[in-house]
Amino acid sequence: GVLAWLIECVDENLLSMEDVGIKTKPVFNHKNFNLIDDSNTNAQVGVELLDSIVNKKGLMNFAEGARKLARHLSRNKNKDIINKFVFNSFARKGWMVPNQYWTPGVLSPMPIAGKYFMYYGNDFITPYDLGKKNADSMKNEFISDNMGFCRFHRKWAEEMIPEIIGSLWNIKDEYILRNKMTSSRLSSRNSSVFWESERNVDFVNSFINRQKLVEKTDNPEFNKWFDAFSADKNKASIEFWYEMHKGSDMSLREF
Repeated sequence: GVLAWLIECVDENLLSMEDVGIKTKPVFNHKNFNLIDDSNTNAQVGVELLDSIVNKKGLMNFAEGARKLARHLSRNKNKDIINKFVFNSFARKGWMVPNQYWTPGVLSPMPIAGKYFMYYGNDFITPYDLGKKNADSMKNEFISDNMGFCRFHRKWAEEMIPEIIGSLWNIKDEYILRNKMTSSRLSSRNSSVFWESERNVDFVNSFINRQKLVEKTDNPEFNKWFDAFSADKNKASIEFWYEMHKGSDMSLREF
């Protein structure tokens, strides 16, 4: 995600090749893209960019993270630089490139980013209900996490682990309760920050448009959000984000 952001900034002349410390010009236009040759070129660009980051070539000082650098470059060079970067923000300096699914769930304001503490299905659900599903995912993922199970086994593990705990120590109900309490207390420290990049807004907006034009989604709740994003994507995105936050908060209250 970071490399794609830098490559796009070079491709659109927001940053120069010297700024990012590379000698190879990337190929970032999908039209007439040569799958082998252009992919090899971009692979070389990726290697050069990683080398630049490690050695702080040009303007590539990641000492305080990509989010801080994006804000710095946007102030001093071009405000659109940060708008090309897809990332979640947390507190003052926290950031993470989201899991690579084209669904709003990956940009949810959860207390821990980068894990699957969210719903990432392709269907549209209201942002409030999405937040509730995120909370359920967080509690369920903790069951596997805390017992050292691979999440690829979650379909059976999330159901069976409490049963195993109950059969071994007779504390199934307490185990489930403690898991909910842990989730709630982590949620109380949720310092997620509303999307700082316009690309995040466009990410969700394009998902909504696809639901309408390709998936043919048609119900009153969806149409309300489709109309809102069509009228003013920035205003709608704020409401969407806070509705997700509200849904997860209400589901992760301890009492």
